[in-house]
Amino acid sequence: MNPPDVLTVKDRIQAEGPEHKRVVFGRLRASVESFVSALKNHLAYEQFTWRGLENASIHTSLVHCVVYAAAIAASKMGRPDLARSIAYFA
Repeated sequence: MNPPDVLTVKDRIQAEGPEHKRVVFGRLRASVESFVSALKNHLAYEQFTWRGLENASIHTSLVHCVVYAAAIAASKMGRPDLARSIAYFA
């Protein structure tokens, strides 16, 4: 049995716990689902097979790592204007 002030999620959809926490969970879940849906549409994931989807996910993760590394490097250099310029660091 869970404590009464703890939010418990069952089946990735239904939540049990205090009403205010269930409302926050629902709002956050809705915003995350819309973001993931937009990302899938932008990257055209519906065109991939499962193996192709895994490959595309790996490449997408690598691209995000490179963009993040460029932003960190630009910040460390004191040049925030270069945070989105991967070509500068190539």
